[in-house]
Amino acid sequence: MKPGTGSGGGATRIPAVILAAGAGTRLSRHHRTAPPKPLTPLLGLTLLERTILSLRAAGVEEFFVVLGHRADEIRPRLAEWAKRYGVKITAIENPEWGKGNGTSALAAAEHVGDRPFLLTMSDHLFEPAAVQRLLTAKKDGPFCYLLVDRRVKTVFDPEDATWVQSVDGKIVGIGKGLSRYNGVDTGLFLCHPILFPALREAQAAGDFSLSGGMRRLAVAGRLQAVEIGDLFWLDVDTPAALREARRRLLRGMSKPHEDGFISRFLNRPISTRISGFIVDLPWGMRLSPNMISLVSFFLVVAGAALFAVPGYIAGIIAGILVQLGSIIDGCDGEVARLTYRTSRFGAWFDTLLDRYADLGVTIGVSWRAWSTWPNPWVWIGGIAAFAGFILASYAKKEYALRYGEDVQSGIVERLIKRDLRLFAVFLGAVGNAPYLGLIAVGALSHLGVIRLLLTHRRSRSR
Repeated sequence: MKPGTGSGGGATRIPAVILAAGAGTRLSRHHRTAPPKPLTPLLGLTLLERTILSLRAAGVEEFFVVLGHRADEIRPRLAEWAKRYGVKITAIENPEWGKGNGTSALAAAEHVGDRPFLLTMSDHLFEPAAVQRLLTAKKDGPFCYLLVDRRVKTVFDPEDATWVQSVDGKIVGIGKGLSRYNGVDTGLFLCHPILFPALREAQAAGDFSLSGGMRRLAVAGRLQAVEIGDLFWLDVDTPAALREARRRLLRGMSKPHEDGFISRFLNRPISTRISGFIVDLPWGMRLSPNMISLVSFFLVVAGAALFAVPGYIAGIIAGILVQLGSIIDGCDGEVARLTYRTSRFGAWFDTLLDRYADLGVTIGVSWRAWSTWPNPWVWIGGIAAFAGFILASYAKKEYALRYGEDVQSGIVERLIKRDLRLFAVFLGAVGNAPYLGLIAVGALSHLGVIRLLLTHRRSRSR
């Protein structure tokens, strides 16, 4: 799961209604000084801010946020976020919020008019791809659509879940007390204005919940299910759910199809903890991902410089700095994704810094070896190793450019990644032979490039 990235969709004219009026007593009842539930912090952002940014990453640019409990504390933040994130946010007051969340949904009726709209809650987390799946589902006629999760056995808090029973894509039952169900309500809807008459009917009968209106649509055959598949979502209602949200978001920072072996099993478990620590700091959001890229760069360059200093201790410290820089190199992207600050420039900037840092390591390690064995072949070996590093990166990017797809990540592809190169130099420093580590991964890079070339030549010639 990549919170800070969308699914490639452009802006949509469909607005989003976010219900943020409830008291959230289950989350804050143990903390008298707790902020309003929508402003509960989670990894550098508030819950409501995360909801807005996830929708924004899916292309939504207009928001209606329904307020009730402690509205005066939330309203100024909406104006701040509208300016910071370049979106339109309208605050809607709901004086009847205490009756049920159906009244909050109905309060948005005059604002959305006759347009379809997304509807969700401020305490529901989901990745942008989930929104895109809902927006791109096949639709015909005036229906409301609910994103449904079929993973009923793995729901985090089943006692509070809203269950769904659907048949052939049509929802025939929805509520917390269903005895038969085959899905769970994720709290993310794509609604037609037909929802509002259904809510009024439900409230006239004494049911002020959102589910009450949805049940009437289900009876009329106007509520359909859209599968969320294996995408991420979570309802954050309790302190335990908040802790689980943190755990899942950090775990979602891994890239199982992209990470090399060292990154996957060593670097990433450490870097995600560091990233979580960074964004939780009071000033953590002032530290941009590009600044973290620079920290990683300077750590590796400092290690490269220390390799030129004689002595085993200097070499060990140099190796540690290089490996630490490799770990921190994962934090820039993690922080960017966790806080919805990914950018093309940031990715490009990080790549350029990595190449310069690799050059510095090659020079430092080669200088160290040349100081012991003053032979021109030492420098030739270093140059050849660096050429392998550059070609390993260039070959994969050029393939993606020419063929419009990434190189499939197999064992060979993982063995020529940067995480292994820097780790090999670190191990070489521990064994007082960093140059041998450099030459070994340089040779491996060349063999990997040749293997890629031969493999894809055969597959493309079929």
